[in-house]
Amino acid sequence: MVRFAVCDDNLEMAYRISEKLCAYYPSECEINTYVDGESLLMNGGYDCFDAIFLDIGMPKINGMQIAKKIRESNRQVKIIFVTNKNELAYKGYIYDAFRFVRKSNLDQELCEAAESLNEVLSSHDEYLAFKTPTGEIIKSVKGIKYFEAMGHYINIVCIDGTIQICGTMREYEEQMKNNGFIRIHKSYLVNFRYIYSVTKNNVNLICGKKLPLSRLRIDDTKIKLMFFPGNLAP
Repeated sequence: MVRFAVCDDNLEMAYRISEKLCAYYPSECEINTYVDGESLLMNGGYDCFDAIFLDIGMPKINGMQIAKKIRESNRQVKIIFVTNKNELAYKGYIYDAFRFVRKSNLDQELCEAAESLNEVLSSHDEYLAFKTPTGEIIKSVKGIKYFEAMGHYINIVCIDGTIQICGTMREYEEQMKNNGFIRIHKSYLVNFRYIYSVTKNNVNLICGKKLPLSRLRIDDTKIKLMFFPGNLAP
């Protein structure tokens, strides 16, 4: 499953982009459509998407301003600018734009962008099986925010909800260490992709959630983060 956001103040254009993405990913995509930047940015909701298609020329808050805000806390999500203003396209590279799609050549360039996205997203994700009280479940590694020990069970907190699994935190720490997960506390194992910053007592996630950081794990957490390409705030 891949998740897209399409943000364009022209609702007809937003639906047109969404329809073409659905056609390219007929059974494995979820698309949220927004007609203004405020709705997209509300409560950091953009963090659950794999890619965001942004119209540059929107009123109130334009696509470049939205991209700047997103990049303040999220360096992972792919941003594709959709525009009629070709002269503004080069500015998007400041915000690490993945592609530019001209509305005047939407059919061809959107297809090319979708193909490139498919290659990148499929090559950077992995799916793992976990045992739950009701059977086995498959989850995307990059869709897992963190593991939380709760009594005799472990909760996996994901971008699309929480599931309860069997096993111990020590077992999952060993299993996930090569997937970018860091043990920050006896009760928490966190996906580095969702870490925004580290303070003396907490690990702050890009969604605003604060998790406790064990005093004995501060140095280890910071050292491990140095070896991951990151979302960390400067």
